[in-house]
Amino acid sequence: MCSGTIILYGIPKVVVGENKTFLGEEDLSRSKGIEVIVLNDEECIDMMTKFINDKPKLWNEDIGV
Repeated sequence: MCSGTIILYGIPKVVVGENKTFLGEEDLSRSKGIEVIVLNDEECIDMMTKFINDKPKLWNEDIGV
């Protein structure tokens, strides 16, 4: 999730599939009055874990490492 975009456009509610593989700015979003629901869905966790393991270069590029 891109917290800056969420805050900029005043999106009132965000549902996050999981935040075990990467913790975003949920606290910042909440401090701006945005409702953040984190599901920590096992399928989402598995999918992201597989992607990170299979494509570490692409993942690091995506998160700005």
